[in-house]
Amino acid sequence: MDTAARPGGESRRSFLGRVGSVTAGACFGALPWVSGCASIPYASPLREAGAFRLPLDVFETTPGVLIDFPEEGMPIYVHRHGPERFTAVLTRCSHRGCEAEPNGERIVCPCHGSEYTTAGQVLQGPAEEALTAYGVQVEDGFVRIDVREPGAGR
Repeated sequence: MDTAARPGGESRRSFLGRVGSVTAGACFGALPWVSGCASIPYASPLREAGAFRLPLDVFETTPGVLIDFPEEGMPIYVHRHGPERFTAVLTRCSHRGCEAEPNGERIVCPCHGSEYTTAGQVLQGPAEEALTAYGVQVEDGFVRIDVREPGAGR
């Protein structure tokens, strides 16, 4: 590893560390409900018995967000299709269980190439089954994702 000082007196390691700190600060301090700098942001939902709640304003700058779902070991992708129309799907690929990734208007599994709509329906195999979907309701300025009964959102 190159740790020699550069003409400006700063080592490469020091420079990269400083840039990483600035980037992390910009990413994680940007919005109170959304954090991260991935192309699809993570949101911090309110947790209630059997459900997650996200304020509608989370979707003002992005059509979709990911939320951690520790019980399933993979995030849920919540996508806005219209003013009060949302879908929520677990990102676990139905083919072999890899974590699928939202990419524009599709959800793509990087392991074997399966593709899904943002509502979780199969567009391209090898997956043959849809992603696990959850019921979604819009109420009092919040999007509520019911995780008690998977499949209720299909």
